[in-house]
Amino acid sequence: MRLSPNHRHCLLWAALLGAPAFAAAPAAPSSADDAVVALERVTVSAAFRTEKLASALPVTTTVVGSETLDRQLAISSDLGQVLAQNVPSYAPSRQKLTSRGESFRGRDPLYLVDGIPQSNPLRAGNRESLTVDPFFLGKIEVVHGSSAAQGMGATGGLVNFVTRSAPEKPGVSSLLEFTGTASARFKSGGTGGKFAALSAARSGRAALVAGATWEHRPMAFDGDGRALGIDNVQGDVLDSDALGFFAKGAFDFTARHRIELQLNRFDLEQNPAWLTVAGRRAAGLTTTSVRGRPAGLPAHNRVIAAALTFTDRELFGGELTVNAFAQDFAATYGASDTAATRAFFRFNGVPTLDQSQVVAEKHGLRTTWVRTYPELGDLGVVGGFDWLADETAQRLVLTGRNWVPYTTYTGWSPYLQLEQPLGRLTLTGGLRYEFAELAVDDFRTIESSGSTLVRGGQPAFGEPLLNLGANWQLARGVTLYGGFAQGFGMADVGRILRAINTPNLDVDTFLNLDPIVTDNWEAGVRLHGDGWRLGWNVFLSSAKLGARLVANPSGIFDVVRERSETYGTEITGQYRLPGKLGTLGGYLAVLEGKSDRDLDGRVDRRLPGVNISAPKFALHWDKVWSARVDTRLQTLSLLRRSDPDNLRAGDFGGYTLVDLLANVRVADRQTVGLGIENLLDRRYVTYFSQTLTGANATEDNFFAGRGRTISVRYRWAF
Repeated sequence: MRLSPNHRHCLLWAALLGAPAFAAAPAAPSSADDAVVALERVTVSAAFRTEKLASALPVTTTVVGSETLDRQLAISSDLGQVLAQNVPSYAPSRQKLTSRGESFRGRDPLYLVDGIPQSNPLRAGNRESLTVDPFFLGKIEVVHGSSAAQGMGATGGLVNFVTRSAPEKPGVSSLLEFTGTASARFKSGGTGGKFAALSAARSGRAALVAGATWEHRPMAFDGDGRALGIDNVQGDVLDSDALGFFAKGAFDFTARHRIELQLNRFDLEQNPAWLTVAGRRAAGLTTTSVRGRPAGLPAHNRVIAAALTFTDRELFGGELTVNAFAQDFAATYGASDTAATRAFFRFNGVPTLDQSQVVAEKHGLRTTWVRTYPELGDLGVVGGFDWLADETAQRLVLTGRNWVPYTTYTGWSPYLQLEQPLGRLTLTGGLRYEFAELAVDDFRTIESSGSTLVRGGQPAFGEPLLNLGANWQLARGVTLYGGFAQGFGMADVGRILRAINTPNLDVDTFLNLDPIVTDNWEAGVRLHGDGWRLGWNVFLSSAKLGARLVANPSGIFDVVRERSETYGTEITGQYRLPGKLGTLGGYLAVLEGKSDRDLDGRVDRRLPGVNISAPKFALHWDKVWSARVDTRLQTLSLLRRSDPDNLRAGDFGGYTLVDLLANVRVADRQTVGLGIENLLDRRYVTYFSQTLTGANATEDNFFAGRGRTISVRYRWAF
C-alpha cells in the first residue's frame, strides 16, 4: 500500500514518540528540558538596549539559544531556515542569497549584529541578513513587532545576531568543526563542506576570542532529483564559497572600566558554473540548472565591519556603554544577458551587458546609560543617543557608471526609556526622537531614463516615536503583558532616484522623505509550571502612511502613501514528556494583512505572499537517549493560503517538511552529528515562488525547495 506524504508524516511521529528510551545509561536533562523549567533565566538585550529577563518584557520575544542554534546549524547553515523554523511569524526562507519576501509579521525586520544595524534603507538590496558566518554566533534574539529601540527599519521586528563573547574565566579553549554536506541523490556538484575553527583565551585582564571559517555550499536537488534553479541575477547560495573571519578582544582597565574591539569579515561568492533553465508554471515544471558559465561577474556579498565598545560600570550611579562602529558593505548582483536588459543598460547608444552593485559605508555611535533608583521605588532608566551616517550608491560595475547616485543619510536620535515596578505590576514607557537628513548631489540618470539631469537637495524630517507597556504577574506562573510601540522605516530612495526621466526636478521638492511609521498593539499571556510553558499573543500593526512604489505616466517611481494593517496571533509551547521521553515543543502562527490599494481610506485588499507568510505550524521533539546520544526531530508546516486577487495561479497549497538531527559523543568533548534536512524528500515549490503573480511571476523564478540533504559534522572542543 502506498502512503501519502501526510500519512507517512503522522506514522513517523507516532513511531518515534512511542519508541522506548535506550537503557545504556541514565538520561541526563537536555538543554531543552532546562529551558522549560528555567524560563526566568532567558535574557534579551535587543528590546530595550540592556539585558532584561524575557519573562519581564511587555513584548513577545524569541531567543534561539546556543544549544538550539547549534542543532539548527547542524541540519542547515541557512540562517533564513533557522529563523523560519524557530520564529512563529517569520516568513519561510527563500533559500537564496536574497532575503526579499522573508517578512516578519508582514513587515520588514531590522537585522543587527550585536545591536549594530545591517540594513541598507537607501537602496534596499535584501542582502543584509547574511553579513556574519553563523559559526560565530552565540544566540539570536528576536523581538516581535514594531520597535524603534535600535533605530530605523524594525517595522516588523528586530533580529539581533549575538556573536560569541570573549571568555570571563582564565585559560585557553578551542573548537574545531568539520562538516560534509551532500544531496541524498549524490549527483555531480551536490557535495560540499565546511571547516571552522575558534579559540578563546583569558589571561589576567585581557581576553580574546577569534576564529575563521570556510564553506562550500553545493548545488542542491529537489525531491524528484532535478537540479534546483539557480538565481544568477539576485544571487544564490547554491554552489557558492564563503570565507569568514572574526575576532573580539577585551581588556579590563579596572573593575569599572572595560574596552572591547570586534572585527568581522564575511565574503560569499557564487561560482559561475550553472545556467538557469526556465520552468513552466502552467505545467508545474520548476526552474532548473545546467552546467555553463553565465555572463558577467558572479553574485557576491562582502562585508568588513569593526566595532569599539567602552563600558563604565559606575558613571553617575549607573552603567554607560559607548559603541562606535563602521561597516563597508558591497553586494554584487548578477548580469541578465537578454536583449531587453542589454537595451536597458545601453551605453553611448549601444546595447550593453551590465550588472549592478550596491555599496554602502556606515559609521555610527551608540550610547546607552542604565541606572536603577532604589529611592524612587526601583525606577529603571535607560537613556542615550544614536548617530548614524550611511552613504549608499548602486553602481553598474561593467561600465563604471552610477545607477543610483551616492546618497548620504545622517540621523541623530536621543531616547529615554523608563521602567517602574509596582509590586507584581511593571510599567514601561519610552520616547525616541529621530532627526534625519538626506543629502544628494546633482546627478544624471542612465540613458534608459533619458540621461536626465536632476538637481540634488537635502530633504529632512523629524519624528517622535513612542512605546508604552505593562507586565503583570497575576499569579505564580501566570503573567499578562501588553503594550503599544512604534517603529519606522523609509521608502527605497535609490529605486526612485534611478528611474527619473523628467527634466528640471530637484530632490528637495519631489522626494517624499516622510518616514513609514508603524503602530503596533499587542497583548499576551505567559504561563509556566513544572516542566511546561505556554505563551499566546494577539497583535495589530497599522501604518497610516505606508510606502508602495508605483511608476507614474512620466516614468518616475512615485511613493504612494497608503494605509496598511497586519494582524494575527501566535501560540508557543513546550512540554517535558513523562518517563524521560524528552521534550515536545512548537508553535502556531496565523496572520493576515490588508492595504488601502484604491486610497479610499479603508484597508480592503489582502496583502500578497511577498508581504504575508502563510499560517505556520511547527513541532520539535528533543530526546536524550543516553549520556552519549541525543536527537531532535522537527517539522515545519505551511498551511494553505488563497491569492489576494483570487488568481488561481497565486494560490498556495501548503506543504510539510521534516528534519532530523542525531548527536553522538564519540569521545570526551568530541561529537559527531548527523543532520538530515527534508527527511521525507518532499518535492515542493517555495512559498515565495508559488505566490508570485503577474509580471513578477516569470518562468525563471519558479523555484523548487531543497530535497533530502545530509550533513555530517565532527566537532572537537579542547
